[in-house]
Amino acid sequence: MPNILVLGDCASAGTNILTQEITGEKGALLEYSLVWNGTYWKDINKWYLKKTKNNRGKIKYFSSIPFHAVKYLVEQELINSYWKYISQPIHNMSKNGATAYGYYKRLKKYEKKFNRKPDVIFVSDYHLRHNWQRVNHKGHKYFFEKGYDERKPEFSVNPQLTAPVEVQRIAHDKAKLYHNKGVVGKRAKRIMSWFINYLTKNNYRFYKIRFYGGFGEFDNNADVLDCLDLKNKYNSGAGDRVDLKVEVAPLIAQRIVEKFPWLTLKQNINNI
Repeated sequence: MPNILVLGDCASAGTNILTQEITGEKGALLEYSLVWNGTYWKDINKWYLKKTKNNRGKIKYFSSIPFHAVKYLVEQELINSYWKYISQPIHNMSKNGATAYGYYKRLKKYEKKFNRKPDVIFVSDYHLRHNWQRVNHKGHKYFFEKGYDERKPEFSVNPQLTAPVEVQRIAHDKAKLYHNKGVVGKRAKRIMSWFINYLTKNNYRFYKIRFYGGFGEFDNNADVLDCLDLKNKYNSGAGDRVDLKVEVAPLIAQRIVEKFPWLTLKQNINNI
């Protein structure tokens, strides 16, 4: 049975897929994610406490609940992404706001954890506005996938990160700089080309899935599985229609299996 790694962004991470369960809103339209801008924090916390009441320890600090809740939400979204309809075991390391350099970092994390390369990688494109930053500070290297939104320009500390406050501020300032200079898309294209070349040169077996458009390695390529039309059924410029994203999920999985029927079979990786 092959070891399958998935590297993608919110389209593959199941982002917002549990919105109706958490908030009761069937047709909610979310621009980014359920946690963005604090609108649904109370709902997320209540949902987390209810779902985990029988399998978590005593909460020592109630101020930590939102951070545990978000971590749990991300885990459950991954479990409930369209990949749940695939019969083969999948190691899904997709992430909301992901970038190609983040793909590389998560690939290395996978290899360190399992002490081996994945047999197969499914890698998707992502929105060109996704931003990433590297920070070298006092002999340490840090990596961020931090976006910048002009509606929320102020810097804020993420207490979940191990990076010091001053490093987080540097990453924020870099995100703002790249945004203001209009080079976020250019950097995204460059790092994606680098990552695809890295996979090719190092003999990884990988397949590409297209959800957005804008990357030369994914556009107008017969070998790429194109799911842009399915993603567009639930996503517009205004964000995700969460109920439609739930409906489209099995259709995406079906299209993947149609192109890669071995995903439903118990066969050796060498027969793929």
